[in-house]
Amino acid sequence: MLAVVSLWCASTADVSAVENDVKKLNGKWAVTVDNAPYGYENFEVTIKEKEKTYLADVNGSEVRLRDQKFTEIDGKLQANMYVGEYVTVTIWEEKGVVKGAAATSMGVLDLKFKKLAEKK
Repeated sequence: MLAVVSLWCASTADVSAVENDVKKLNGKWAVTVDNAPYGYENFEVTIKEKEKTYLADVNGSEVRLRDQKFTEIDGKLQANMYVGEYVTVTIWEEKGVVKGAAATSMGVLDLKFKKLAEKK
């Protein structure tokens, strides 16, 4: 009985940790994509949670997307977006640093995130 309770507590703690990690992604971010084609290197991304769904607005010189739906998978947010081609974007928090990757026809491109100050 004690083993069952211990396993339940451990699994509940892990789920809470994942939820907390994803919640850290909310906010406004400056995103840099090294090795991306011209016009696709810099974006401003706003991630928000609305009714247990994660949405992102993406603004760049060549891309303007609103309310792109992200799915939470294993403590990471993932979405398929059209930015001249379909790409799979994955965003996560690791040891206090927000990271990301975009799977494209050119291969996987790293996304670098820098938190932007919220305007009041």
